[in-house]
Amino acid sequence: MSKFIDFIINLCKWPVAIILLVYLPALIQSYHYFNFHNVKFYAMAGGALFYGVTILFAGYNTCALMQIISHELTHTVFAYLTFHNAGRIRVNPDGSGGSMALKGIGNWMISLAPYFFPLFAFIYMLILPGILIMASGHWLVYSVLGYFIAYYWATVISQVHSEQTDIIKEGYVFSGIIIVCLNALVTGILFAFTNKSWSGVEHYLQIVQKLTVKNILWVLDLIEHYV
Repeated sequence: MSKFIDFIINLCKWPVAIILLVYLPALIQSYHYFNFHNVKFYAMAGGALFYGVTILFAGYNTCALMQIISHELTHTVFAYLTFHNAGRIRVNPDGSGGSMALKGIGNWMISLAPYFFPLFAFIYMLILPGILIMASGHWLVYSVLGYFIAYYWATVISQVHSEQTDIIKEGYVFSGIIIVCLNALVTGILFAFTNKSWSGVEHYLQIVQKLTVKNILWVLDLIEHYV
């Protein structure tokens, strides 16, 4: 089963990259529709700032270790989602990185997942509706989400570089497209969720779709005008 899934995912590698490039302008334009001047976003920003403070007090080695664990856990989650048997996670003694035992060839989603999927933030988003009910919608709930978002971005920034084996394996051009485009999408989803929970995410995706169609029609009109 995993071999067939790997074949399909890897077969769709470049078509997915091209589709994401088509959607990228709309993903960037969609940020214009967010109202960042409200308590939820202020709380989220406060949580992100608090993460920055914890980095200063926890020290580089501790933060790097936690980022490596998060990185390998995300590999593992996507391995299981694509029906692979994933083994234990190993962190290098010198803190330079880690590894996850994987049975099978694997696919680009497993390789690049840590660079576009905020695992802890999405887990928190799944349980957040229940937390909001218990906490009566308190603003502190969103500061925790901001903390996880900052944790994710700090991990991505520290681990995306030219010597990263995952990126080398999938190729610099493809990896760059996937990381940039999917992070643009994921960030929009996080903002939309902060604004109006999962209904906000649904509305956000509809906006992105409409903007993409509008952009495509504009390009076609432009081509027709000059050809």
